[in-house]
Amino acid sequence: MKIIRIITLVLIIWNIPSIGLSAFGDSIGSLLSYATISLLGVYYLFEKKTTPNWWIIILALMYFIISSFQFYGTPKIFMLELAKFFVFILGAYELVKRVGKEQLFFFLLLGSITVAIEALFFPTKLGRYSGFYLNPNEAGFICIYGYALVYSLKNTSIKLLGQFVFTLMGLLTFSRTFIVIWVILNIISLKISIKNLRVLGIGVLIFSSLIFIDEVVGLNNPRFEQLTNIVTNKNVSVNTINEDSRVDTWAGHFDEILHSPFIGNGYGSFSGGTGNLGVHNSYLMIIGEAGIIPFLIFLAYMAYLFFWSIYFFKKTPYLIMQTIALSMFLLTDHNFFTHYYVLFATMWIQYQIVLERQSLSNLENHNETECLAA
Repeated sequence: MKIIRIITLVLIIWNIPSIGLSAFGDSIGSLLSYATISLLGVYYLFEKKTTPNWWIIILALMYFIISSFQFYGTPKIFMLELAKFFVFILGAYELVKRVGKEQLFFFLLLGSITVAIEALFFPTKLGRYSGFYLNPNEAGFICIYGYALVYSLKNTSIKLLGQFVFTLMGLLTFSRTFIVIWVILNIISLKISIKNLRVLGIGVLIFSSLIFIDEVVGLNNPRFEQLTNIVTNKNVSVNTINEDSRVDTWAGHFDEILHSPFIGNGYGSFSGGTGNLGVHNSYLMIIGEAGIIPFLIFLAYMAYLFFWSIYFFKKTPYLIMQTIALSMFLLTDHNFFTHYYVLFATMWIQYQIVLERQSLSNLENHNETECLAA
């Protein structure tokens, strides 16, 4: 089962099915996707069963059932996606429970490094890089999620390495969301220890690395030019910074949400499934496709993650950092139900909270027993 676990982790966290689809076409992409689901199914069947993820199961049932009311695509495709999703949720949640902090860090670190490999060996005219994740914003999420996880590690040298690599790889995506979240997480890190100011020193080294990469391959990215201008006190174009604003994208879908707030507009209508570009916001995607009921369940789920990750801040500060990274990323991405590594990252936070709550409950029961014995 250990071999299946490692292979499945590689397929999920390194986004291998999507790479197969992009590089080799539908046949290979579908084969790798079904291989991932099949391995998770086998893993679930033969691994010891524990409590399923009722949060995601209920959310998904409401989302898929209600969004099917106005789905006019091929029923077979919808049913296949539904079946794959629930096999994933059952199998991946059991997998999540057996993936430790160090192991997850290792896989995320290697996945993020592919961003630099693309920048150095496969430079593009666009000047934004994503490695295995095919989309710079998706790669930015992997980098910022891994960056948050760094604060769970005890080895100082590995922490510094992780901070450097995840930050450099994240900046190579030139994702504005990554930069905003990175700043927020570093402010929070000062609450943990004032020693985390050393990240400023790492920042100088990272910026020097970006300049070196720019000289070698020519990043040719307007956002990098803006960043350089900020550092050198040159004029900065506000138009370039605000170009392709997500707010404008969201606003274009408000009328559709208001048109059908209770049952939504159907599966795929807000996430590119009907030929549109999508809303680029998972919260709006859920209410836009399936209405207010799954939307409220999703908000309650996110509130659950926030409450308990804040509650356990002193012991596990990385959980609130990961939750912030996840929640802000979902403001710019509409693939919560389709990108498996996003779901995996979400459930990993959830299960860490479950472990902390169990530990707290056991401690309270132990103290109560001691009091009664006294």
